[in-house]
Amino acid sequence: MQHHLLNTDELPTGTMKSVSAGDQEVLLLNVEGEIVALYPKCTHYGAPLADGVLNGHRLVCPWHHACYDARNGTHLEAPGIDALPQYEVSVKGKEIWVEVPEDGSDRVPNPMAEPRLENEATYAIIGGGAAGAYAAEGMREGGFTGRIVLFTDEEELPYDRPNCSKDYLQGEAPEEWMPLRGEDFYQKRGIVLMKGHRAQHVDAEKKEIQFEKGEPVQYDKLLVCTGGAPNRLPITGAELDNVFTLRSLSDSRQLIKNGKKAEKVVVIGASFIGMEAAMSLQQHDCEVHVVAPDKVPFAKVFGEALGQQLRKWHESAGIHFHLEEEVTQIEGQSGCEAVILGSGKRLPADMVVMGVGVHPATSFLPGELLQEDGSLKTDQYLQAGQDIYAAGDIASYPDGDQYQRIEHWKVACQQGRIAGKNMAGAGEAFRAVPFFWSVQQDKIIGYAGFTQGFDETITEGELTGDSFMVHYVKDGAIRATASLFRDEELCAVQELMYENRMPSPDQV
Repeated sequence: MQHHLLNTDELPTGTMKSVSAGDQEVLLLNVEGEIVALYPKCTHYGAPLADGVLNGHRLVCPWHHACYDARNGTHLEAPGIDALPQYEVSVKGKEIWVEVPEDGSDRVPNPMAEPRLENEATYAIIGGGAAGAYAAEGMREGGFTGRIVLFTDEEELPYDRPNCSKDYLQGEAPEEWMPLRGEDFYQKRGIVLMKGHRAQHVDAEKKEIQFEKGEPVQYDKLLVCTGGAPNRLPITGAELDNVFTLRSLSDSRQLIKNGKKAEKVVVIGASFIGMEAAMSLQQHDCEVHVVAPDKVPFAKVFGEALGQQLRKWHESAGIHFHLEEEVTQIEGQSGCEAVILGSGKRLPADMVVMGVGVHPATSFLPGELLQEDGSLKTDQYLQAGQDIYAAGDIASYPDGDQYQRIEHWKVACQQGRIAGKNMAGAGEAFRAVPFFWSVQQDKIIGYAGFTQGFDETITEGELTGDSFMVHYVKDGAIRATASLFRDEELCAVQELMYENRMPSPDQV
């Protein structure tokens, strides 16, 4: 059915509006002089795209910074899944008319090649996280028609890992929310999922993968995206029952099961995972204590002022902090009973969660491929060796004259996709701006950019208020920005960074 939605003078170039068309909403955009109508919500979590940013033909989601081509709805950057449906537009004089189907879809696939039996090439993916899932789709988007095999040591479909420490762990997200795609999607696209396959060794010369169980597999090209393996403190009691790490969906299920029975929980480490786990386990009526060597939580990433504010949010919610302390021992017979601190303090605990970082899960790769920290060094196309590519937490990739390795979910998703496309011959450099989000009590902090340390911070707004932005300055330039409830502005910051047009600290 056709609807008259707006007049052209109500939609200047470079603007967008969400408009009602009968019982449906439509996103109208003026993209470089052309009127376009798209489905109005992000394909990730349904964020209203009108609250994001339109930069040229790039449409950026306000919540988690998925990006679409505003000219046709094509999905450009994770964490969106699929493209936005586009509706037919006709301009009659100044009147904008849109043909909106009564029962239209909320997403459509990006164009992908169909698998062909005559193409006998095999592209293998080791790692069943989001990087692997997006890579498989990227291969088909790039035109690859051969065999795609994704090996994962888990028994799950690729899933929404960030939710493992947030809504899912709190009991707010059902199981059906977690998979990124259903089994039928992979079958239709000719993507073979090999669950429960843990890689033991890769022979780069023979182009062969050996597994702990099962027969070796030959490949023509290989993507490694195994992510990080959680660290465990080398202390007495670290292997007791009820001492957990949190990395996988299986880990989260275990925490939920035990959290329902636990009364006192000790979280070791004031990391993002540690603090999100602490916050989430509170929802199961646990008394939660956090032990960390830091003087101020998150000070290295967010600075002391914002770190202190985050601590206050958690303390107001009932979390107990033991800072500038180290855990020396976990007491217990079969299960943990208490945590002993360096100061001699004893914290009773019937459950412990270690949030003390991760390391690249690459021990199965030949040593000549690995950097000192266990990562794989790649070029700008994410190629790490002859017919070997890397993506996600394990990839050290070039950024200007430096190499960086970033453990953010959105980065892993997008690197997987670009690596997959490049394996198919796209020749596309990875240049997305890093972004992550973290839930801290009822506050959602967004962070765009990347810096290892900073010289000063510039704060817009009050850290004790309802919203703010903090810019991180290093070597005379703003390298990263954190924000609370300033979604549109943070999207704009990301786009300025993407185009190397970020204002100077003095201008800000």
